[in-house]
Amino acid sequence: MPRRKKKPDVEQGEMDLTSMIDVCFLLIAFFIMVTEVSKAEIVEVFLPHASYAKEDVDPPENRVIINVTRAGDVYIKTRNFGRPNSQEGKTELAQELKALAQMAGLEKTEKGNEASVLTVLFRADAHVENRYVQCVQQLLVEAKVMKVHYSAVNPTKS
Repeated sequence: MPRRKKKPDVEQGEMDLTSMIDVCFLLIAFFIMVTEVSKAEIVEVFLPHASYAKEDVDPPENRVIINVTRAGDVYIKTRNFGRPNSQEGKTELAQELKALAQMAGLEKTEKGNEASVLTVLFRADAHVENRYVQCVQQLLVEAKVMKVHYSAVNPTKS
């Protein structure tokens, strides 16, 4: 009987997945951090209802979000400026708005005045006292910010 030839033992190749796993964990950590930062700009407020409110589609990249809570505290990103009717809060908020408006740049309006190209999304709680909203609006005018969008909820599209 003829003997069968033995096939030489071929070693199975192994793949080292350590670096691939490291990269995956780094990507996961990055995306978690990015989503947390983007959520930090929006403070929890109960928005007012408006029948003709439109969905916020394609917001500008340089847009600043200003949040006014029910208590009257003003937030830009994660920074709390306190109440805008207090002297300290008003001064800090005015300086911040002017700095943001200057960084965005100025343009000439149709009437020949200068206005900032900064776009602001204004989110005020539905139950906040009107004096806080008016104070922030006045500071926006003083900073020459004219592109202000107001947030509201359309109850018919919920």
